[in-house]
Amino acid sequence: MKRLLKEDKWAHLPMRTGLGSFMHPTEEKLTLIKQLGVDDIILNMYRNNLIDTNFDNLPLPGDRQWEYKDLLMLKNTVENAGIRFLALENLPFSFYDKIMMGQPGREEQLKHVQETIANMGSAGIPVLGYGWTPTGVWRSSTSYPTRGGAKAMSVNLEDFKRAPLSHGRVFSEEEMWDYYQYFLEGVLPVAEEAGVTLALHPNDPPIPSLAGVPQLFRSFEAYKKGMDLVKSENHGLQYCLGNFSSMGEDINAVTEYFAKQDKIIYVHFQTVSNSLRDGNTKFNEVFVDMPGYYDPVSVLAKFKEVGFNGMIMPGHVPKIIGDQTWEERGRSFTIGYLKGIIAALHR
Repeated sequence: MKRLLKEDKWAHLPMRTGLGSFMHPTEEKLTLIKQLGVDDIILNMYRNNLIDTNFDNLPLPGDRQWEYKDLLMLKNTVENAGIRFLALENLPFSFYDKIMMGQPGREEQLKHVQETIANMGSAGIPVLGYGWTPTGVWRSSTSYPTRGGAKAMSVNLEDFKRAPLSHGRVFSEEEMWDYYQYFLEGVLPVAEEAGVTLALHPNDPPIPSLAGVPQLFRSFEAYKKGMDLVKSENHGLQYCLGNFSSMGEDINAVTEYFAKQDKIIYVHFQTVSNSLRDGNTKFNEVFVDMPGYYDPVSVLAKFKEVGFNGMIMPGHVPKIIGDQTWEERGRSFTIGYLKGIIAALHR
């Protein structure tokens, strides 16, 4: 089946801002999003305390898979507000934790993930963003003081050295790659049939191992391997610039390489104070207009140069005074900054 992203509804849109990092499409959030001049969202189904997803109930029921009728109603809730529903981001761990770790029961989980992808395609949701992070996302703090006392996320790798084993033993790179290949071989043919595109998020933080589990997607080279492992037009990047920054990669080189292959599905636009290369063990997230690892203007100019026409959304943002759990003010500031640069680039 033709990729849903290649249908007229999506294929002829310009490079544009979007919003995500929340779970429930409440009337208040959808109204704010429209007031900010944003027409695309993703919804994040990974429950954690770092973004606005720490709720008792998911907006999609089910502890093994998502059903067509529920996906359709969720999509219509968004689209009835005049907003395009680009992606669901992050399967709940209960859907594929055994797959990620090669545990008994992974065959049954794979069947349910396949059904979920098929149901997404039937409901007309074009993208499934996912992570290969059995240990989850780690931070040292969510209250690191940055400009004006705003609270940002930070990492100090020294904090993680004494972490207990998360899955009972130390795993090897080879077995983790085998488990990943098993997943891709099982889901990509279904995605192709359903017209759904899968988008892979980097490990966060992108370091060799956490709690005994290798973090496979921690470098440009690892991403090349992941995209080539099982080749498919329906597989690409959930391009998190914050993580590629902390990897210490050349953002423009990564952008050019994957844009030529049509592998950049959508972008998390955030930056950090510095990379983890050259012996650095600490970084913190910064405002998009502060000195950081990359220059936002040149990065967006590169996106324009390579012909990227997808959605660019704020990733993590510092929490400023008056912000609630979604950092509405911080996200609004970032959206305005990005929209201004994009408008100037298209003059």
